[in-house]
Order: sequence, then structure tokens, then C-alpha cells
Amino acid sequence: MKRYVVLGRVHPERADVRFTTISLGIGSTGKAQVSCDSSQLAVVLTDCGFDGFLSAYIAAEQFASLVTNALGFYLGTGYSIELIQIVEDDGTPHVIGARPNGPDGEILGLPEDEALFERALRLSVSDVFLRFAIADYIRAITDIGDCGTYCYRAIESIKSACAFTAKIDSWQPMHDALGTSRDEIEQIVKKFADPVRHGNWIELPPTTGVERYTMLKLTRNILLSYIAHIDKAVKA
Repeated sequence: MKRYVVLGRVHPERADVRFTTISLGIGSTGKAQVSCDSSQLAVVLTDCGFDGFLSAYIAAEQFASLVTNALGFYLGTGYSIELIQIVEDDGTPHVIGARPNGPDGEILGLPEDEALFERALRLSVSDVFLRFAIADYIRAITDIGDCGTYCYRAIESIKSACAFTAKIDSWQPMHDALGTSRDEIEQIVKKFADPVRHGNWIELPPTTGVERYTMLKLTRNILLSYIAHIDKAVKA
């Protein structure tokens, strides 16, 4: 019997969320048990056939969200979850970090660019398109299921910013200004965003960690290009 135990919390913690163990069937033999006490979540996955702890972690997040979303709907309260640690059957623990990594350990952050924080903050104050594009990009980092949707919406915000400046309702001003590619955006991000944008969850293709990181990296690069573009215009 293969078992994973996943631990986390429900936000806002001050809501003091509590519910007894809820069991959900997975396939023909698997089972997920979700419980919560004082907003502290526990998900136990048994005999689910996962190929590793990361797959189990993603499934645990989906099941925990399913339960807390139903509870939030019932109580009229907005909850979110944060799963922090997963323990394998042999007792091996894994703490899930807050920053996704690329296949070679690459990170999305740019700590060497010390001025980036100041530039992003300063320009977000005056540019509503950038402000909400960054907000969606941050949501994409933390939301595995909706990563593609948030990435695409962030990119659409930048498209709208460029179209607004050019007074043309088109993607072309963004491509011209930032050197972006329609094919690249469609192949890397849009195909994962479209089903969700149209409410057709059944058609949403599964994503791997590499695919999600690639979406995030493309979105980040478009945001960086836009920041450089408008920063240059402001200083001109």
C-alpha cells in the first residue's frame, strides 16, 4: 500500500477552518482523505498510482481545493490553500518551495538586476496594464491548474497596453515594440489557456512542470521587455 501525506494550511488562517475527514475515491482502488483543524490541512493519498511525490503533491492540491472550495461556496467565504510538505511512504519528507525551478535549476527571479524591483514598482504605479499583468504573472507562479490562464491574461494585458498606445486593436503593436511572436505565444501558452477561458475544463490538456516553467519564463520575458520599453519612453 503506497501512501503520501501532504500537510498545509487554509488561508485566511484566522478563519479557523475545521472539518472532519472527507474521503474521496481515486480510480478503482485509490483514496484521498482530506481533513482540517484550526486551518491546518492534511491530505492522505493511498494507492493512487502516482509516479512520484510531485505528481502526488499536485493531486493533493486539487483534492484539497475541491473540498475547501465547496466549503467556501457553502459559507460564502473566500478560501485558498497552501500545501507545504509531502511525506513519502518511507518517511522521506519534501518541503515544496515557493519558487518554481527550470529543468537545470534555472530560476525565474533576476537577483542580479538590483534595480528591477524599483523599476517594476515605479512603472506599475502609473501603468495599470503593467500593474495587473504582474499580478496575473504572480498568480500563475502559485496556481498550477490555472498557470496557463494567468500567463495568457498577463500577456494580453501587455498586448492591450501596446494597442492602446498605438490606437490599434491588434496584437501587432506588441510584436513590433517587443519582438514577440504570435506562434510562440500560441504554442507555449494559449493552447493551455483557451479551454479554461471558455469554461471547457474537460478539454484542458495536462501540463508538466517543464511546460509550466516555460509558460512562466515566456511571460516574464514579455513583462521584462515591456518594462524596458516603457522605461525608455519615460526617460526619453
